[in-house]
Amino acid sequence: MENKWEEFAKNFEDNNNYVVGIKDINRVKQRLEQHSKLGSLLELGCGNGTYTASLIDAAKSIVATDLSQPMLEVTKIRFEHEPKVLVEQADCFSLRYKDASFDTVFMANLLHVIPQPLNALQECMRVLKPGGQLIVVSFTLHDMSFCNKLALKYRYLRKYGAKSGNSTLMTPVLAHELAASAGFQNVTTEMLGKRVKAVYLNGSKGERV
Repeated sequence: MENKWEEFAKNFEDNNNYVVGIKDINRVKQRLEQHSKLGSLLELGCGNGTYTASLIDAAKSIVATDLSQPMLEVTKIRFEHEPKVLVEQADCFSLRYKDASFDTVFMANLLHVIPQPLNALQECMRVLKPGGQLIVVSFTLHDMSFCNKLALKYRYLRKYGAKSGNSTLMTPVLAHELAASAGFQNVTTEMLGKRVKAVYLNGSKGERV
């Protein structure tokens, strides 16, 4: 999976704008921009930083991470003059950060493309401070019309080729179950988007663990 995204790093944002559509991407950004007081934030699967930028104002600091080094090089250039953002490589299944290091963990378009999403969420739980929050965005075919599904699949295939065998159809119910199984509390989900849909999840780590 890493090699696949390395191949697309330089044109990733343009490709995503084509596949998903700028309007639905902006709907996700607008939802993220509603957050405040995110404190120290860890982003997993930052890609080229498309959604990182939407959280800068609400966070005191952001550690934006991805497994793909070429993708990170693009992100480093994007935020080279933004002192709040540190860009570095990290594996969401084995984070090197100490327990209770961050106030917020955020991931966009990661949970549905990794083979063991629960394991990644358990790592999120570990590195979150008590009372910290989890924010997840995951684009999905769920709740899309038949015609919009076909159109999305065509655009995706044209830009990225066949999907990985690890891909999961994310739904609000599945996202909620995964987060709850990882120990998150006060989990809420909602659907974003018009033509192309995204599952949006928010949860928190208990004050006492």
